[in-house]
Amino acid sequence: MSANEGGPRTLDVEIVTPEGSVLRERARMILVPGADGELGVLPRHAPLIAELDAGETRVKVHPEDSEFLRFATGPGYFKVQGDTAVVLVDSAVPVASIDVAAAERARDAALAAIEELAADETQAGRLRSAKRDLAAAENLLKVAGRA
Repeated sequence: MSANEGGPRTLDVEIVTPEGSVLRERARMILVPGADGELGVLPRHAPLIAELDAGETRVKVHPEDSEFLRFATGPGYFKVQGDTAVVLVDSAVPVASIDVAAAERARDAALAAIEELAADETQAGRLRSAKRDLAAAENLLKVAGRA
């Protein structure tokens, strides 16, 4: 992507998961769920590397539009260098694609697994996995609830 010449400055924003790029867009602003609170980045931001919590990532593409592209993102990292912002997360689901019923079923299944595994010390790995599944489902529901 080229430099911002002759118009409003933009960021080259990319959201990447282990499965590949979820979004690659020129944007006016990005908001991410930093481990210490929400981080907002505009063009010409100072270089930055930050840890991200699961939450909502919002990307403002059009300056005249008040709408944001919204994603439920898992934990990961955020890097800003020059006018490039890269979000590296374990998952990223566009809010419009969240299946609330499926997320509720996943949450319920994870809660049941946690309850079953909690008393068995030999199942520590499965318990951690169930807790990750629970956190992912709860994040989807939380972000979808903001729609």
